[in-house]
This record gives sequence, structure tokens and C-alpha cells, in this order.
Amino acid sequence: MRHVVYGTAGHIDHGKTALVRALTGIDCDRLPEERERGITIDLGFAHMEVEGTRVHFVDVPGHERLVHTMVAGASGIDLALLVVAADEGIMPQTREHLEVIRLMGVPGGAVALTKTDLVEEDFVELVAEEVAELLEGTPFAGVPVVPVSARTGEGIEALRRVLAEQAASARPRLVEGRPFREAVDRVFTMAGSGTVITGTSLWGRLDVGREVVVHPQGLRSRARRLHVHGEERESVEAGERVAINLAGLSTGQLERGQQVLTPGPWEPTRLVTVRLELLASAPHPLDEGDEMEVHALAARVPARVDRLARRPLEPGGTTVAQLGLGAEILLFPGDRVVLRRPAPVNTFGGGLVLDTRLGRLKRRDAPRLEELPPVHRQAWPALLASWIGRAGLAGVTAGELAGHLGVLPGEVEAPLGRLLEEGTIHALPTRPPRLVAADPLDGLARRAKEELTRRLASQEVSTGIPNREFAAAILPRPALSLADVYLEELRQRGVLELSEGRVVPPGATEHMTSLGEELTRKVERVYREAGLDPPSPAEVAERIAARPATVEGICTYLLQRKRLQRLEGRFLIHSACLDEVKRSVQEWETDSFTVGEFKERFGLSRKLAIPILEWLDSERVTVRQDSRRKILGRR
Repeated sequence: MRHVVYGTAGHIDHGKTALVRALTGIDCDRLPEERERGITIDLGFAHMEVEGTRVHFVDVPGHERLVHTMVAGASGIDLALLVVAADEGIMPQTREHLEVIRLMGVPGGAVALTKTDLVEEDFVELVAEEVAELLEGTPFAGVPVVPVSARTGEGIEALRRVLAEQAASARPRLVEGRPFREAVDRVFTMAGSGTVITGTSLWGRLDVGREVVVHPQGLRSRARRLHVHGEERESVEAGERVAINLAGLSTGQLERGQQVLTPGPWEPTRLVTVRLELLASAPHPLDEGDEMEVHALAARVPARVDRLARRPLEPGGTTVAQLGLGAEILLFPGDRVVLRRPAPVNTFGGGLVLDTRLGRLKRRDAPRLEELPPVHRQAWPALLASWIGRAGLAGVTAGELAGHLGVLPGEVEAPLGRLLEEGTIHALPTRPPRLVAADPLDGLARRAKEELTRRLASQEVSTGIPNREFAAAILPRPALSLADVYLEELRQRGVLELSEGRVVPPGATEHMTSLGEELTRKVERVYREAGLDPPSPAEVAERIAARPATVEGICTYLLQRKRLQRLEGRFLIHSACLDEVKRSVQEWETDSFTVGEFKERFGLSRKLAIPILEWLDSERVTVRQDSRRKILGRR
């Protein structure tokens, strides 16, 4: 069955509750105080079925002090039923309620001119003209205006037909591709069942037994039972007035303004970026630092203006703003907010949520807020590309993007696929794949080329730069965990080569100039010929007439290639010379020897004999036993 939610709107005592009772037979005034005083204080609910469509009504209070309750009730409506009493005409809350439902994006509805039995027909026509003039330039311009009397029943059937026709053509709620989402507008305890919350289901579908999470607190629960207008159901979907019996939670943990969703990567926020409209009736301009109340769905929190793309914002103007919230709210792009001042109480603006994860911009960057892409479904490719670009080289997964957008993961596959085909974004081979924008990736390739050239420009010979060291030089800190992935990406692009854990120029296993090749042969020959009387690098540099820094670099290269060995941190000896010592010890016709015997056999000073003996120990050729060295491997 199709479900459409109407919200009433209008001044106090203009007959909203009586009209809903005449249409549905249900009295929305459930509180004793409401029945005693004859005014609506809290939200009321009713429904009727017409031509295969269930029309739900949210009846709201009309008193100026209860506009915040009216906003909470209007948060989940599809269409509005504006109520104007024919004997009074347009009043202050008529105008304010109309502004509220317009700011909340309600696309239209109908107008009921009530209490027509109290005035002459000419006066009804006059009020109808006044209403039509009020609605000009709004989404409600041209909506049906139906004269009715709840007392006599005149016009009720005509209004019911109008509502049925509108409901049949109303835009359907989002069921597929969205999580179940309901804004809590009432909390109570039911005997034999426990804690119950009610609200209008905004998105998705919910089955009995399904796990749910109450945001922003993150309270986990389960839908024990489901009701729609007193009828127990096994499942419910978007557009219905739903009561959920929550397992494991008390009424003390719940309140109006919370939201119930099926589990997902949904994150509340304290900073929301909105396309903001300041009403022409606002008493003064809006500027950074101004304080207000933000009404979002059924929630109401204090807030302040953190950033304005254009400041100050004059009445009647629009801009993009960042609002700092006094408490966390779960919001998604496309949600609507209403802005009110607590003193003096008035509705002065509203906005469309563009982003909930954009960090607070510096004042000099505030004009960039106007560049944010729109959030409607047709603009999702541009919106997702913007978010991926903002993530930089840290990247973002499709699941994270879906969580940001408030959809199930499958809903972002098509727009992401289009971006991948266009080459706008790139998928890194991680699990799950992380998406990065093409521009930062191209910039990384340029930086890598420059860094490799800079690092090797002053070196004649090098085995390259350690992978981690090179990655730290070219990657921002948030992307360092992806260092191996990016180095491989750069290798595939031909920017560099990876050799034994080091970065070298493309197509090579090391870096060596023609001069470096010649000097390397000379340095290695000096150490080979020096045998067990090795010179220092500075002495080698003097001997071959080379720069000391160049020889130091060549020695490092020979050490990394294991053609030299460094003993005791200061002696450089050619590996072939040490191998000869090893063979000589293994061929020695004795089982053990002293340091003195070792020195005599190889003609060594003590300062070099001890480091060589320790090297032999490390190679498992010998082992120290008191003052002697035992030769291992002997039978």
C-alpha cells in the first residue's frame, strides 16, 4: 500500500484538530489537558485510507510558544495541509508555519479554509484571495483551496478527494537503497511490552527482530514489535507512522530528537555545512558568531554560525554556511534544517545540508564553501568525486562514501563506476579498494620523480633510498600506511624501480654514473690490496684524488652490496680478505688458539685482531672459550 504523510499547519484555534477528526474520525488530542483547554499542546496522529493509499496526518500545535513542537512534527511529512480559519484569515503563525514547511522542502499540499459556517460566502472568497496572494512565489502557489466546516461537514468530502488525488501522485519515499531511518517524536512505556518510540519512517524497511541503533548515542537495540496506527506488523517501510517496541532500552535513555536506524557506518556530527537561506522577514543580518537554535528532524540543539561564504548575510539572501552545533546530531546530505532564535522567539532561516564531515574552514577559505557541489541524486558523481578528492592520498572506500551519503553500499557503485571509466578517480589494490582522485595521484608521481632526482643528484654511486624513507618524503602522514601500495603504483607508472627494499631509478637496480663506476673500481681495488691493513675512507679519497663525500658514498654502496665489511663500527675490510682469513682458520691444524697465536699467524695488531675474531664468532667459525677460541666444525 502507498503511504503519504500530511502535516497540518496554521495558527492556534483555526480548527486543525477538528478538521483532522472530521476527515478521519480520529481525535488527535490525546492529553487530558488538551481536551480540557481545547488546544493542541503536543503532536497528534491520525490516518485514513482512500483509493488504495493510506494517508497519515501529523497534527501540530499552533501556539507561537510551541513552534518547536510543530517543527518536530513537520520533519517527516510529504505534503502540508495549511489550515486558515475563514473568520480570522491569515495570522502570525499562519505565516511562520508556512515558512517552516517551505524551509523544510515540503513541495506542496492543500489549503483548508475552516469555520466557513461562521461567515458569509463573500468573506470566504475574500480570505481565499488573501491566501492565494500569501502563497505566491512559494512551492504552494496554485495549490487547491477548499472551504470546509468541520462542524457541519460541508466541504469535507471535497477536501478528502483533493488529498487522495495529491497522495496518489506524491513522490514515493526512499525504500530501496537506504537504511531504515525514523526520527523519534514520542517516547512512552506500554504495559506488557516495555519501551516504545514513535515517528515517521523516513527511509528504508524494517522487520521485526532486526537490530537497530539509536543515534547520536549509538545505543543498540532490537525491534521487538512494530505497530502502525495500532495495527501490529511484521515489517514497515518509509512513509508510515511507526511505533517500535525497543528491546533492552529504558525510557530514560530515549527522547524526542533521536533517530533509529538499521546498523551502518553512520556518524553524528557537531559541524554541519548547509546552503542557508535568511528569510526576508529576518529582523537583522546574519554574521559569524551569531547564536541560534537548529531544528533538524525532531531534534533541537543550540548552535552558532562558524563560517559564512558571504558575510554578513542580509535578510532575503542565501549563502553556504558552517554551523557549529552544541550537541551531536545525525544528519545526511539532503536533510533540511530550520533556524530559530530563542529570544525573541522567531523563525529566521533554514537550509539544505550539503556536508557533515567537512572540517571547519579558516576564514580566508570561507568563499570556497560556495564551490561545494549539489547533493541531489543526479549530482552524485560530482559529489562523490569531490569527497574522494578531499580525502587526498589517504583515499576513501566505497563503504565510507555510502555512509557519508546515507545510502547502502550498492547505491554508489554506478556513479563510482562512471568516475573510474572517466579516469577521474583510481582504485588502489587494497581490501577493500581505496579510491583516490587522479590529480593527487599525478601530483605524487611528479613529486616522486623530483625527490628521486634530488636525492641522487649529489651521489655518484648509490644502491637507492630505503622504501620507507622515500615514502615518508613524498606521502602525507595519513597516507603512510599505504606506502607499499603507492610505491608499487609508481613502479608500474615507470617513475621508479624497487630493488631489495630500496627505491632506484627506473630500469635499474642501483644508481651509478660513469664517473661513479670508475671511482667504485678504484676504491674497491684499494681495499682489496690493503688486505688486513685497511685505510680510512678519507685516506682512500686522498690516495685516488677524489672528494671524501664521494668516497664515503661509494663505501656505503660497497657495504650494502656486501663487498666490504665494517668491523667494530670503524674498520672497513674487503670481504674477500675476510673470506681468506676464514678459510685459513678452518684449515689450521689445531682445535683452538689464543689471541696471540691468531695475531702471529696473520700479522695483526691487537686493535684489529679482536674485531676480526668477533666477526669469526658471528660467522660461527669460532667460539670463545675463556682465553682461547675453539674452531667449530672439527670432529
